[in-house]
Amino acid sequence: MFLGLDVGTTNVKALLVTPQGRIVARGSAPVPLLHPDPSAVEQDIEEIWQATRAAIRQVSCANDASAVRAIGVSSQGGAMQVLDGDRKPLGRVISWLDGRGRPHDEQITAELGAKWFAEHTGHGRSAISVGQILRLRQEAPELLRRPNRIGYVGDVIVSRLCGRGAHDATSLSIAMLFNPALRKADPKLLRLLDIGEDQLPDLLSARVMAGRLSDDVAAAVALPPGIPVSAAIHDQYAASLGACVVHPGDVMFGAGTAWVLLATTARLASPVIDSAFVCTHVLDGLYGQMLSLANGGSAFRWALNLLGLSGRSGGELDELMASVPAGSEGVRFWPLLATSGAGLAPGTTGRLMGLRLSHGPAHILRAVVEGLALELARYLGFLKHGRIPATRLVMCGGAAASRVTPQVIADVTGLPVACTTESEMSALGAAMLARGLVEPQTLLAQISQAMTPAVRLVEPGAHAQTYAGLLAEYLAALPYPL
Repeated sequence: MFLGLDVGTTNVKALLVTPQGRIVARGSAPVPLLHPDPSAVEQDIEEIWQATRAAIRQVSCANDASAVRAIGVSSQGGAMQVLDGDRKPLGRVISWLDGRGRPHDEQITAELGAKWFAEHTGHGRSAISVGQILRLRQEAPELLRRPNRIGYVGDVIVSRLCGRGAHDATSLSIAMLFNPALRKADPKLLRLLDIGEDQLPDLLSARVMAGRLSDDVAAAVALPPGIPVSAAIHDQYAASLGACVVHPGDVMFGAGTAWVLLATTARLASPVIDSAFVCTHVLDGLYGQMLSLANGGSAFRWALNLLGLSGRSGGELDELMASVPAGSEGVRFWPLLATSGAGLAPGTTGRLMGLRLSHGPAHILRAVVEGLALELARYLGFLKHGRIPATRLVMCGGAAASRVTPQVIADVTGLPVACTTESEMSALGAAMLARGLVEPQTLLAQISQAMTPAVRLVEPGAHAQTYAGLLAEYLAALPYPL
């Protein structure tokens, strides 16, 4: 069996998985977010470590843990932990949600330009740890002097498991320090930040083990000592393994609070929009383009709360939306509640239009889903414009269980939508990574295909033509910068 860990932002999850992909046991432990001031979001690495141990014990103590052969680690991206020369934490984890580095990001982006960042980091602006490092250089410069180091949550947890702090390109990429063309940390950016490559975690291929589980940790979590431990990989790429998004043209679509696209491509290309993240894939010879819509499940929850439907089950919500025809009888929704969306005029906001006395909650709810699908299609258009093929959508997240939402997405985008049945795709992908450590002769794509659970395929249907007209209407109505 193989153990997959997903060290997420608010929970650490563990899955015990057979080589055939059957999930034997699940574990989960929460991790709090700390808010020392309104713009700060921090975490305690000791709490994350205790949650990791607790999640592992939940699955190991209820099963024959002697059969576990390796551990794979997936992690939240860009959550920075400053360490001393002995790899002990100095202060708290600076979450990727923390906003204190944003003014520094904006300043250096203005100085160097979007093109510079796209060429050096695969992302068209400064973000995540770049601004935080600049902030610390100003506020506490002694923190970043040698022998101190910069770690991230994933590689710190890997270090505690096996004694070596290691992560892969996908983790360093989301931290904004990886140059996908050079396949290493960008030397020019490191010089600007006055950071040495030796101050970063070891950069390994996803196929290379970081080390072996230490005796003391093995005893504490009831696992066999000495089993291989992977380097930490970014959770979205782990989920792409779990969902079998392993071929050029495959696009993983995470329907969470923010809807996220991860497109798999056979070539290295510039980011299709400034906010896209381009990186080498965990699969040899492939690359990824990751785009966040920012708006997504949060808009749907807003509608549920607004309409007093937050207590309804998924089946009841499906019944409501299915009672309304495609097009919501004229109700239109722009789902731009969190941000204005890429490529639009600054300050563009959400809109709910076309309301009449004959419309009820079902019309509004379906219009919200249709609006989100239209915005998703707009982002797929960025991929098309950048000559990144999208031939299949693989949908993850709670909305994948809906009867209505995937069909609307298939009809709007014109693409088949494969709906996953497993909720913990990042932990499952980490378990696949673990199997890859003990089967180096087997391609990760083959492992993914063998272990991915069944999917429900939704093909574009009878309303595709209706939605083609709505998409054209939506794209023509949106405000674009002059």
